[in-house]
Amino acid sequence: MDYGELGLKVFEALSPLLLAALTWAAAKLAQYIQAKVKSEYLRGVLVRLDDAVLAAVREVQQVTVDTIKAASTDGKLSPDERAKAKQAAIDTIKSHLGMKGIAELAKVLGLEDGAIEKLLSTRIEAAVHDLKQARAANGIQGTAGAALPFAA
Repeated sequence: MDYGELGLKVFEALSPLLLAALTWAAAKLAQYIQAKVKSEYLRGVLVRLDDAVLAAVREVQQVTVDTIKAASTDGKLSPDERAKAKQAAIDTIKSHLGMKGIAELAKVLGLEDGAIEKLLSTRIEAAVHDLKQARAANGIQGTAGAALPFAA
């Protein structure tokens, strides 16, 4: 038996094992790609949500909160006015995302309608906190024209 025949016999014996290894590697690669795509899609949804929240918070600040604060004797919002401003922000976010966006957000995160409201509320509070911190870090005083939503 020469080396060619020996090589052919070894290849015949190992080909099922080699094929199984290649199949396993292809399946693992497909799983990795699918996980990466899913992760990137989730990241994109969350980035769009954060953009909508920040835009809505700033809009409500500029359109509603500054006006109410200017008309107030102490320059602060009452708890009722804060709740109305927050609801206006939630409504604006829902308008920006649309029905399909809200449905996709709920699907991607596995949330029910009530949980979406809570998520939006929490994101609004986080945006308000971040903007308050940014204002404090920059030493910005006053409310007129400041990018600080719902600040008391």
